[in-house]
Amino acid sequence: MTDQNSQFFAILTATGEAKQANADAMGVPWTFSQLGVGDANGTDPIPSRTQTRLINERRRAPLNQLKIDPANASIIIAEQVIPPDVGGWWIREIGLYDSDGDLVAVANCAPSFKPLLSQGTGKTQVVRLNIIVTSTANVQLKIDPAVVLATRQYVDSSLAAHLQESDPHTQYQLRGSVTSLNTDTVLNAQHTGMLLLDASAGARTYTLPANNAALGVRDYLVRRTDNGGNRLVVRASGTDKIKCHTHLRAEGYPFFVLMGSGDWWHLRSDGAGNWWPIARYDNTPLGRSVFETTTVFQPGGWGRHMGHTYNRAEWPWLWDHAQASGMLTTEALRAGNEGCWTSGDGETTFRSPEARGEFVRMLDESRGVDPGRVAGSRQKGSLVQGDNSLGDDIVFATNIYAQKQQLGMDTAPFTDYAGASVKFLTTTSMPLGTLTDGELINHGGVTRPRNIAYPGRIKLI
Repeated sequence: MTDQNSQFFAILTATGEAKQANADAMGVPWTFSQLGVGDANGTDPIPSRTQTRLINERRRAPLNQLKIDPANASIIIAEQVIPPDVGGWWIREIGLYDSDGDLVAVANCAPSFKPLLSQGTGKTQVVRLNIIVTSTANVQLKIDPAVVLATRQYVDSSLAAHLQESDPHTQYQLRGSVTSLNTDTVLNAQHTGMLLLDASAGARTYTLPANNAALGVRDYLVRRTDNGGNRLVVRASGTDKIKCHTHLRAEGYPFFVLMGSGDWWHLRSDGAGNWWPIARYDNTPLGRSVFETTTVFQPGGWGRHMGHTYNRAEWPWLWDHAQASGMLTTEALRAGNEGCWTSGDGETTFRSPEARGEFVRMLDESRGVDPGRVAGSRQKGSLVQGDNSLGDDIVFATNIYAQKQQLGMDTAPFTDYAGASVKFLTTTSMPLGTLTDGELINHGGVTRPRNIAYPGRIKLI
């Protein structure tokens, strides 16, 4: 700023005056970009409108801040922050450059030494140039945020203003509102927070809003409220994707299902077409089988472990899991491999593993205890052979068919265990052929441990 009685002042250069006049006349924007500081070769400089450069420039860097003085709309304040690792010279002159690289304003200042840390002291120095222009209407206040180094005063004032806002984080839409929906619905800006979804009256589809920059970051917590058994789908809009089970499909899936009352997912949009699951009721891995102590289905995406036939289009993540499992066979080869997934009709369906009424055995996986087994394969039952060399009194007897025929029993079921050579056990106190009708029926020709039957479940979503 110019004042005839001031020792230190700032003025527009001739180039700056011409550019301002052009901006005012043509209505085109005028942008400042950098601030330079120099030591004027140790002299006491007087700013001149004919200058095109500083006398001895020491540093030029992008502006840290550019704003109009709130107390005077004709004054532009340009600021640069010089970090502690820059210096070792005096600051006596300041220059403002526009986006064309031209020196458009120049100022002198009270000499100030900018030390280096290696000199035994250091400081972060703020240099400001205040320049009066005839009009700020066409001055474009623009800085590069990548180079901004905030001052303590700036941070304090910004934080104070932030704390005074009644709702400073409007981009995050998860609020206390709770909305109940029971018909097919395309969600919009009015739907926020928790959504209670009901499919008791029939199959329902709830479609998320288009996930784009206009939507921004938004959270939904979708929760099912009924156990009606009808299909409830939460679907992304258009080509948007829900980023679930990305180990199977990196892009995610266009929808998921909520299978029963209490099942919920927390979703967050990214403004770029993706809905990210932040949390859900049950994160058990897809395809995991468990035992239950209730015949009622738990929420979280569980189904009966029963060899059910599914539609590939309705359960795409489960079909992808089956294909990646290493346990997929054809429907024609299912007999003897009931623990495997099958490809169903080969086009539109697939089948889950069957485990009802079966004992489960750990796969050998090259140990050699149970060699030759394929994952998901069924094994026939057999008797346990004792070792007489260790004093066991369990021995084998042959001709099980003859013994069963003698008792008038059906021998056909025994082909399911070890064929015609199947044997039954006897002990030293129970000679050959003395097993009773009831004992043969109960044992069925195989050794069966005492057991408890629990419902089996498999993770479907």
